[in-house]
Amino acid sequence: MIRLTESTRARLMLTHGYTMLALGLALFYIRATMTNLFFYVFGGAFALLLVAGSLLFIAAVDWICAAGLGCHQVSRLRGFLFVSTAAAVCSVLLILYPGATIGMVCYVIAVYALSLSAGKFSLAKAWKGSRREQVIMYLLAVVALGFSAALVGFAGNDDRDSLAVLASYSLFMGFQMLLTMHFLTAAGAATLGQASPRKSVISVTARPWKAR
Repeated sequence: MIRLTESTRARLMLTHGYTMLALGLALFYIRATMTNLFFYVFGGAFALLLVAGSLLFIAAVDWICAAGLGCHQVSRLRGFLFVSTAAAVCSVLLILYPGATIGMVCYVIAVYALSLSAGKFSLAKAWKGSRREQVIMYLLAVVALGFSAALVGFAGNDDRDSLAVLASYSLFMGFQMLLTMHFLTAAGAATLGQASPRKSVISVTARPWKAR
C-alpha cells in the first residue's frame, strides 16, 4: 500500500485543481478557434482528447491519494472512486467510438457532476468548520447541481455551446477544489490541538474527494 505524506497529498490535490482550471481555459480557447469547418472538426476532436486525458489524470490522482490513506479509507471512498474511474473509462470509450460528439461527453460529465454534487451536500452537512464555510459548501453543491442540468440541456446544441458549458464546469471544478483545500487546511489547523495529530490529519485529508 502506498504511503504519502500530508504535504505530498495536498500537492496532488492542488495539482488536480490547477489541472481543471487549465482544462477550462484550454476548452474556451478551442471554442474560440472553431470559426471554420476544419477548426470545427479538429477542435472538437482535440477537446475530446483533452477531456479524456484530464479525467484519466484525475482518476489516477484520486486512486493514489486514496491508497496513501490506507485500506480502510479506500473502502470508505469506494463509491467516489467508482464514479471517478467510470467517468474516465467512459471518456476513453467515447474517443474510440467513431461517432462521438461533444454532446455525448456532456452527458457523461453531467452524471459525474450530479454524483459529485451529492458528495458536496454530504460534506456540507457533516462540516465541522465555521457556519460561513458550511454555507459556501452548500452553495458549491447547488452550483454543481445546476451545472449537471446545464450540461444535459446544452448537450443537444451546437458543439460550441456545449464546449462553453464544459469549459465553465471545468473552471468551477478547479476553483472549488482549491477553495475546498483551503477550507480543509484551515479546519485541520483549528482541530490539530483538540485531537491527536494522526487522527486529525487522517480526518482532514480524507475529505477532498467528497468535496468534489
